[in-house]
Amino acid sequence: MLYKRLKNLAKNLHNSLTHFVYPAHCLYCHNFLPPAAPVLCHSCASELKLLDPIEHCQKCFNFNLEANHPICHECLQRPSLFNKVGAAFNYEGPAAELVKQLKYYNQSYLAQGMAAFLVLQFDLLKWPLPDLIVPVPISKLHAIERGYNQSALLAVHMQKMLKVSIDNKALSHRSNTFSQSSLTLVQRKNLATKSFVLNKKANVTDKIILLIDDVMTSGLTLQRCAEALSAGGPKSIYGLTFCHTSP
Repeated sequence: MLYKRLKNLAKNLHNSLTHFVYPAHCLYCHNFLPPAAPVLCHSCASELKLLDPIEHCQKCFNFNLEANHPICHECLQRPSLFNKVGAAFNYEGPAAELVKQLKYYNQSYLAQGMAAFLVLQFDLLKWPLPDLIVPVPISKLHAIERGYNQSALLAVHMQKMLKVSIDNKALSHRSNTFSQSSLTLVQRKNLATKSFVLNKKANVTDKIILLIDDVMTSGLTLQRCAEALSAGGPKSIYGLTFCHTSP
């Protein structure tokens, strides 16, 4: 018992000294954080408020002023392979910073907490439990540069929380190794229509698929993935992202 108490004391002392020498900062506002604090300060964490699905179009998840119509006018004019699409946050403030830290600064540990927000939003959306979670793949070059696929990390943690199956290799990214984040909508639309392919060993037939990505900008990446998945004859396809870029 004494040994355990001394061990805990040593651990706490080490943590306190580490924080004193290398004080933690809020990822967004960069203010100092107390020992054992989360990655965001209380003020910044309070800004993480899940988007209300009722206020957004069920197809593109843009803000929909037509409250009596779950689908916006633009989406009514164009077909979609998705049953529904959603996002947890707008791409702004602390939510956007979490995505950037996960995606570009090797902060892979953030994926677990971010996935928890995705699960909470999934519950609010009232979608059916998926048979299979599929992350949006990234190019081999980006995988080498980052050391991981950020969307796959989110999907893995979601899969553990929802206790459903996952296939990290269902889709492959076969072209466009550059980032699309700086492209205009017209440039994105001019990309090859078959950037993603369904792997031959993937089994999506008659399954409810939940496609996971970090950010939805124009929605074209999700659409291309849905096109590839549809070749396998799924029962339905849903798309969920951590952030959504409003037009």
